[in-house]
Amino acid sequence: MLHLRFFLSSPGDVADERTFAQQVIEQELPKDPLLRGQITCEAMRWDDPAAPVSMPATLSPQDAVNRGLAKPSECDAVIVILWSRLGTRLPDTCTRPDGSPYLSGTEWEYEDALAAKPPPFILVYHRKGKPDFGDPNDPDFDERVQQFRRVKTFFDRFRNPDGSLKGGYAEYDTPQEFRDRLRLDLRAFIEHQLAAGKTDARAPRIKAPPPYGRIVKALNSGMVVPIIGNGISHSGRPPDVRWNPQELRFLPSGAELSLFLADDTEFPSEKERDQLAEVASYYEAFHTRDALHERLRQILAPQAVAGVAIPSLYGFLAEVSRPLLIITSNYDTQIEQAFRAAQRPYDLVVYSELKDLGNAVLWWPHGAAQPQTPAPNELYIDLDTTTVIFKMHGSILPETSEWDSFVITESDYVELLSRIASKSAIPALFATHCRDRNLLFLGYSLRDWSFRTILQSLNRFFAKRAAAAGDDEIQSWAIDDQFSELELKFWQKRGVYPYEVTIDEFVRTLRSRMTP
Repeated sequence: MLHLRFFLSSPGDVADERTFAQQVIEQELPKDPLLRGQITCEAMRWDDPAAPVSMPATLSPQDAVNRGLAKPSECDAVIVILWSRLGTRLPDTCTRPDGSPYLSGTEWEYEDALAAKPPPFILVYHRKGKPDFGDPNDPDFDERVQQFRRVKTFFDRFRNPDGSLKGGYAEYDTPQEFRDRLRLDLRAFIEHQLAAGKTDARAPRIKAPPPYGRIVKALNSGMVVPIIGNGISHSGRPPDVRWNPQELRFLPSGAELSLFLADDTEFPSEKERDQLAEVASYYEAFHTRDALHERLRQILAPQAVAGVAIPSLYGFLAEVSRPLLIITSNYDTQIEQAFRAAQRPYDLVVYSELKDLGNAVLWWPHGAAQPQTPAPNELYIDLDTTTVIFKMHGSILPETSEWDSFVITESDYVELLSRIASKSAIPALFATHCRDRNLLFLGYSLRDWSFRTILQSLNRFFAKRAAAAGDDEIQSWAIDDQFSELELKFWQKRGVYPYEVTIDEFVRTLRSRMTP
């Protein structure tokens, strides 16, 4: 499935167009009969009503947007919408390489997209109607006129000296006309992307091995953050063997768990039976939340999977001598079992969807029987001396269901995304820790809701980063047994190097290269 990010760039005078654009991107196109099931879409909008960018007093508005959203150059498409305003000038510290100033944040966003290599797909729209500048005696009258002139100056760049067009943009009369035009333009763009992916899929490609030496060095120095997805469920499993709930030898994949719950609740849609978030939402609606939790405990609790082999990755991570922050989107307790078996201490931090705790996380310092419940931004652990397992989508708890927490239904993921946007889901300590470290993604698929939330929480760390000590790139890597061409492009565009190798083979090679 193709995941696309669309950056909306415009001042505040075209609020209707921004709202229509988000509806087209996130609601209409994914449900288009010709596109349904092939794409997921995300609008990057600083004034998103569900997840607005916070505007600290210590930052300029543009700095706040850059910190809270992916940059235009990091997105798949950029949509620029202008009418009567170009926007607020940027501070003098933000200039072009030649020292000239940007006229506004919108101009900076447009040029950031234009300078990318390769650039995203860029669409520019201009509302034609003349705005009402108001009373000439109004103190803001001159500024409104000046803003309108800046818009004209912006569009002058699309014309040659002889008046002919050298770059394209679309004009429209009303917000509704804009909506209709945008829908057609984006559908054509998406169809082209899907066709390109199918063409690439037919071409042979050379599979390079992961940079084991560099990853080993990062592990030995504690400079890597493993981020573990549901693909770990295939560890140790022969390729032709499926999960059988009556004979538990392996943990289920997300799709297998979804099919099991669909059978359990007679889910009506054949096409969406492998979509865990949708099926879990149906299960909760036609049973209860408690019934869903209990069913998950029956499948995933330690006593239910006592005979299931622990993935080799977990045992390997428990052998790493340096403390690590390990992030996982899995609910089971196998990684904790691996650390206990290796007699390696760790702190456990679990995202909680329990309403009576507010936005607190659950924190078990090593050996604690009961959790502490600090707010995410009040959690403090010395990550230089302590290994932490952070279960970002909740967890089964072995001894009791009292603290069980699951991000599994569509509404759970929407709530998590909202809390990520408001910085009340991921402890600030962990976000800071990721800033100058290599990210190692293991077993993630673009189809998973869990992956989308990981993306949203770590967006700021996807671009290629320069190390604090110099110009050396801080690399990130993605490991899975197979990527589609679209997934390869997705990772590469975000500065993440994808490598096709099974998790078990990857672990075997890493272990052989680690210093005894």
